[in-house]
Amino acid sequence: MKITGVESVLLSAPLSEDSATRWSGGEMTVASVSMLLVHTDAGIVGLGDTYAGGWFYPEAAGAVAKHFSGVLVGENPLNVALLTERMRASCKYWGRVGAAINVISAIENALWDIAGQEAGVPAWKLLGGLAQERMPYYASAGQEKPADALEREMAGYVRDKVPAVKIRVSTNLDRAVEKVETCRRLLGPDIQIMVDAVMGSHPKPWDRKTAIRFAKAIDRYDITWLEEPCAADDYEGLAEVRRESPVPISGGETTFGLIEFGHFLKAGSLDIVQPDACTSGGMLECMRIAAAASLFGVRVAPHAWGSGATVMANVHWSFTQPNIMVQEIPTWGFPLRDALLVEPIRFDGGHILPPTAPGLGLKLTQEIRDAYPWRGGYGATVRAA
Repeated sequence: MKITGVESVLLSAPLSEDSATRWSGGEMTVASVSMLLVHTDAGIVGLGDTYAGGWFYPEAAGAVAKHFSGVLVGENPLNVALLTERMRASCKYWGRVGAAINVISAIENALWDIAGQEAGVPAWKLLGGLAQERMPYYASAGQEKPADALEREMAGYVRDKVPAVKIRVSTNLDRAVEKVETCRRLLGPDIQIMVDAVMGSHPKPWDRKTAIRFAKAIDRYDITWLEEPCAADDYEGLAEVRRESPVPISGGETTFGLIEFGHFLKAGSLDIVQPDACTSGGMLECMRIAAAASLFGVRVAPHAWGSGATVMANVHWSFTQPNIMVQEIPTWGFPLRDALLVEPIRFDGGHILPPTAPGLGLKLTQEIRDAYPWRGGYGATVRAA
């Protein structure tokens, strides 16, 4: 079997008012997806999602993928590790972080999708098999929205017996604390709450003193973790926040590769790291990050907040690692979370079960392409500094 080409596919999903994504650093009323299809001469097609590519540079992601076609075409797609290293080597001078790694991640995930389909098994079996038979999950949404919409969302989690919920908060300290208090009241005492300040994409993130004040202010509401309370690359600042905070500190969704995560680990910045197979360098790199985290006694909670291709890539590698504490499942109303799945995510009480479909369990049909045509422009609007 040989790779015959890499295809860029752009899709757009308009979001309802309740589903529109608004956070401290920007907003998105149309969710754009930049996916890559790896084609083979055996007719097997692998699917990967560049994640940030769809949000912030959709058309550029396809152009970056063309560069890697020269490395891939004519090669055996089952040599996943070899091809991933060749892609990394081909952009060493200009692509150690950023768009190149998003694209490499998408292609590597697509190669695992091919390998699983060729073998007739889910990708996690090829990555080493199960380390957990069922995995805790949390619902991830809680955007900035009107009070009545937030109340409806929280009531839905209570109704559905969701075990844990992550919310996003304003950079205004008083409003942020008020939202945490409101969500705790609406969810009751038994549902875990994670709080995301989303400072990895904010032009003026909190300094460490503000982050510490916020952490101490929300401790009374029994918070599982506080995510990205400072700039994503403020390793020393996060370390100070971690030392002073009564709430565990997490981060890493915008962090690239084991080397960048190593800065967090060596500085003692985080209690919980959050690699993403579509941002951090692919599923193999996420497994390396999880192994490194275990050496420092740091827990792992993978980030997964995009299309079904993003979610499933992270679910598959997560099931192979013993130190995954919980899996993120996006619940903000994105239709392409479920539309791409060959089988639905299998929920079992407060857990998810391992996928059973071959590969990553994804399928991009012509019907999906027709239903979500590319609208041009950018899905996310980031706040100016």
